[in-house]
Amino acid sequence: MEAYEVLRIVRLVMLIVEAVLAVALVVTIFFQPANTTGVSAIDNTETYYTRNKKRTIEGVMKRATIVIAILMAVIAVAFFITLSFYK
Repeated sequence: MEAYEVLRIVRLVMLIVEAVLAVALVVTIFFQPANTTGVSAIDNTETYYTRNKKRTIEGVMKRATIVIAILMAVIAVAFFITLSFYK
């Protein structure tokens, strides 16, 4: 197998992973609860919920969104770097 064929397969895999991550990103964004900031934003008291927000579903979805977006950016940059090896 030539190096060009291997590079072509790697690009195809990166495109498939990018598509899967795009769908996952859309799903995680749609399933996040609405971020309602009303009068309670003025009151700056710390509650048990605000201290442990990372452990809630909302915190997990927020972190998952950030991780997926970073992975997508890294794979996109790597894909375009491999395009420079075309010739």
